[in-house]
Amino acid sequence: MKANSANDNLGYDDKADTEKLRGIANGDRTSFRELVDRYDGLLFAAIQHVLNDRSDSEEVLQEVLFSLWQKAHLYHPDKGRPVTWLSSMARNRAIDRLRKKQRQSRIRESYHAEVGVVPRVNIPISGYEAAIRRDQCYLVSLALNELTEVQREAIDLYYLKGMSQLEIANQLGEPLGTIKARVRRGMQRLRVLLDRKSN
Repeated sequence: MKANSANDNLGYDDKADTEKLRGIANGDRTSFRELVDRYDGLLFAAIQHVLNDRSDSEEVLQEVLFSLWQKAHLYHPDKGRPVTWLSSMARNRAIDRLRKKQRQSRIRESYHAEVGVVPRVNIPISGYEAAIRRDQCYLVSLALNELTEVQREAIDLYYLKGMSQLEIANQLGEPLGTIKARVRRGMQRLRVLLDRKSN
């Protein structure tokens, strides 16, 4: 009996998969295509199970495949079976995406609470309410324009684009403490400006 017969019954061939990962690590596109053809359905299912969103799952799958091409050299049989390594990569990337979406949602809610902006809803509103919302948006826009450029940039990246303060620091090449201070001072200044403009 072949040593990998149990794997064959499950559709997995650890030895062949390990060879393909070695090939990918050496830039072999054929090995990459063959491994993707074998496992893209499994990886997509693992991602979809976490995200429950087809569009997001398709995006994350592409990220995982790109990561596979870039990081195949990191696989070693001591780390477990190739299929387990690939599935873990997909699941971890999906969890990262889910956490980012949840963080973005919390940040948007926090931003709306901080500046007193009522988020858009699909409920019909009266002309009076529409005018109030328009005025609120106008006041927020005016107040944002009175912040320093670096404060406005930090608030935009943190509250509106949903980046973490660490991600902003890395993107701008600034210390984390500097970014935290910009967001904090910017929001304090924004509250003062909004209070002044609404009185």
